[in-house]
Amino acid sequence: MSGHFDFLNMNFFTKASVYPGSIGTFRYRFQRTGWMEDGSIQVWVYENTSFELAQDVETETFPWTEEGVEQIRAWLEQKLAERGTEPYRIPYPPKKK
Repeated sequence: MSGHFDFLNMNFFTKASVYPGSIGTFRYRFQRTGWMEDGSIQVWVYENTSFELAQDVETETFPWTEEGVEQIRAWLEQKLAERGTEPYRIPYPPKKK
């Protein structure tokens, strides 16, 4: 069985210094500092809203190493299991009767 975050590897974090993502309503964000083997990656998880407006935010910082990336994948899987997700949808106001 493969995990939701198997795509994360050392090179993934070279694509951008900040990367937001989501699995349905489960939102996450990465921000790296430094460079491989010498830097760190901060990870946030938050509710289904914009990062700037989120109130239920959890964060951890990991080393930018092979072991750190493994820890990121495990932490995100744990948070996804705890918080859950639903398919993304745009809420519409109820129809007037």
